[in-house]
Amino acid sequence: MIENGIERIYSRIGLLKPAEKIVAEFIVKNTAAIIHMPIAQLSLETKTSEATIIRMCRALHFTGFKDLKLSIAASLGQSKDSVAYSELEKNSTITQMIQTISVHNIQSIKQTLIANDKRELNKVIQQLDNARKIIVIGVGASAVVALDFEHKFKRIDKWCEAITNSHGQLIAATHVKKEDIIFAISYSGETKEIINTVCEAKKNGAIIITMTQNQRNTLQTYADSSLFTVSNEAMIRSSATASRIAQLTLIDILFTGVATLNFEQSIEVLDRTRKTVSTYSR
Repeated sequence: MIENGIERIYSRIGLLKPAEKIVAEFIVKNTAAIIHMPIAQLSLETKTSEATIIRMCRALHFTGFKDLKLSIAASLGQSKDSVAYSELEKNSTITQMIQTISVHNIQSIKQTLIANDKRELNKVIQQLDNARKIIVIGVGASAVVALDFEHKFKRIDKWCEAITNSHGQLIAATHVKKEDIIFAISYSGETKEIINTVCEAKKNGAIIITMTQNQRNTLQTYADSSLFTVSNEAMIRSSATASRIAQLTLIDILFTGVATLNFEQSIEVLDRTRKTVSTYSR
């Protein structure tokens, strides 16, 4: 399937520098015209330099302006398989709820996969595999994701602990070493407790991996590696659900990646875990 170039722009537009963002916003609003527009004309239309346009293309993981235009052209040729996001109505039927929530979640996953560079994902997988300890932190809805992370990685015998209270997080951050990872989950990237913990862990040399929304945020500035989730926050009732689904999808990818690096060992410990749990579940 051809990757949707318009979705890729949307997924990463919040991470662009101000001048680059001006260009990206113009492209999103003028997609039909842009595929026939020379770079010099786009530069004039947006009052930016051609160098800025090239930097924007690379920040969005296109090889250049021509690659961006080809991807957009392909996107315009694809059929629309989703409905526009909309707020749930007070008297929604079960059919409407199923359609709205499922479409929103599917779109969130699709946008999240586009927003994350495969090279960055592979880097994170390597970091997790090499870590002495993995400490996963999150509060509120992110705590659920942190606990899922811990559950999965413990099944393949990785030292992993999810900490969901601020005091426990700070205590852990005080004692981390450079071989350890703090995996910080915060959709907003502005959760004070998480930022305080990451700041302390950074002082002690730990590797910081963050999972936030695809907008520039405070937490991301501390990261050695950054992962992003995409969710339409305008949809109040389902936004937290969609972002959580996207976060869990990324966790599944990381878990599978680390398990695959140590395939034989992972199969052995997963089987041993399954047998143990099965024995005491009867």
